[in-house]
Amino acid sequence: MKSFRILGMDTALRCTGFGLIDTDGQIFQAVDCGVIRTTAKERLSECLRRLSGGVRELVDNYHPDVVAIEGGFFQLNAKVTMVLGAARGVVMAILAEKQVPIYEYAPRRVKQAVCGYGNASKEQVAMLVSQILKIPIANIEDDATDALALAICHGQTVTTANGLLLPKPI
Repeated sequence: MKSFRILGMDTALRCTGFGLIDTDGQIFQAVDCGVIRTTAKERLSECLRRLSGGVRELVDNYHPDVVAIEGGFFQLNAKVTMVLGAARGVVMAILAEKQVPIYEYAPRRVKQAVCGYGNASKEQVAMLVSQILKIPIANIEDDATDALALAICHGQTVTTANGLLLPKPI
């Protein structure tokens, strides 16, 4: 199988994690990871503008074949849900503009793919991401580690059983 590039994105307003990997389905290689950060003092519109610019820059610099993002989740606070939805919407709009297919994975499915256990802790996910990619994760932020885990999950899903369990792009 030909190698392809996956961008994993753990979207949030203040700290969106990203993780890029190359894989042929057998070997997973880290390309880059980090966070797109905004400060609490910035207006919502400015945060969304900076987030969109960061996503555009990632796509323009790294040319991912696909993007894996975390699926929606239940949040009791309606305002938090709306803000997270706005951040996710901006990310999805930029990716659609750039014509990069987007696949969505539930957090539990990502943990199952990486750790074999859907209730794995963030520390367990980080440790196994480190082992799979053969990189030290001591200085990598949790949001970036989560994004790398999303990318790994998609890489495994697309190559296992000829992509039988691959979700439809959103």
